[in-house]
Amino acid sequence: MLDTGQLQLSGDALVWFRQGLAAAAAETYERAVAYYDRVIDVRPDFYEAWYERGLALEKRGFYNDAIASYDRALSLRPKGNASAHIWHDRGNALQYGLGNYAEAIDSYERVLQINPSHEATWYNRGNALLHGLSLPTDAIASYDRVLHINPDNYLAWRNRGNALVELHRYTEAIASYDRALTLQPDDELSWQARNLASERSGLNYRPPTTNPAWYGAGFSEPQTFVEGDLDSHAIFEPELDEDEDSVAHSQGRPFLVIEDDHGKRDVILECDQYQLGRDPKSDICLHSQFASRQHAVITKISKGNGNYAYQITDGDLDGKASTNGLLINGQKYRTWELKPEDIIIFGPKVRATYRLVASKTVGFD
Repeated sequence: MLDTGQLQLSGDALVWFRQGLAAAAAETYERAVAYYDRVIDVRPDFYEAWYERGLALEKRGFYNDAIASYDRALSLRPKGNASAHIWHDRGNALQYGLGNYAEAIDSYERVLQINPSHEATWYNRGNALLHGLSLPTDAIASYDRVLHINPDNYLAWRNRGNALVELHRYTEAIASYDRALTLQPDDELSWQARNLASERSGLNYRPPTTNPAWYGAGFSEPQTFVEGDLDSHAIFEPELDEDEDSVAHSQGRPFLVIEDDHGKRDVILECDQYQLGRDPKSDICLHSQFASRQHAVITKISKGNGNYAYQITDGDLDGKASTNGLLINGQKYRTWELKPEDIIIFGPKVRATYRLVASKTVGFD
């Protein structure tokens, strides 16, 4: 909620607004929008209701509607930091929701005109330049502004490293990842990114000469995701050869264990094709702002003799690549034939594990 002290509410409108905030806090966003609509019916000049409504719509994945709500809030001319907050969230909806990076940057520029030291805006601007517009040099300049404001922002150090990898400046990238890991020793993404940058540079897995604080620290699970184009040959051998894999498919039912912002769930694969992405209309919806709206396609392929496998391909049905791509067992691929226990990473905290279950096994919802 924006603390502006302006346009105070009273009576039913105040009650509805508070109920909307409570519903949003409880992550019941559809109910929150309904309450904000009631406020707007009696106080259409209350821009905070339009803003909170936009936030709730964005959480539901209705990005165009969220942007329209932010625009209504901005049309009421909020002052100072309130305006900056709305422009910033509008930019995020454009970037992470719609993939409209140029317009997102325009919104971020409006924030920086109001507050040149807005740390989150410089960070998200860097992400749009790096992942959306493929401008790593400009992205580094944005991340450097973040670090000038807050040298302890480990995410900026990590993404700065990713931008340097895009420029093949691997030694500098490793130094950035070391700074990130000094600040956040258990950051699995920085750890994986550093290993890949080391491999690219020819250093492989040698201990860092600077001996940063994170070196030697334990990590709770295998590292999985790194932004940037890091295509390479597979280093993970499948546990089953082709014949064994075909037999496994004939004896078991393939399914995905999806892990995202909504928790963990099993999805049995039975159809010939599935679209995966953040779009609620996807066959398999990935509940995460880091997944693209159409992130990947899974297709059943015949192996002969009645056997089959599933293949995953990055991007949508028209071949447009996703923003973050696919990492499978720690390596980036555009297309991959899935094997049991393959781990597919779509982005931070959104992943899937491909498994087979014996045909007689029960327990799926």
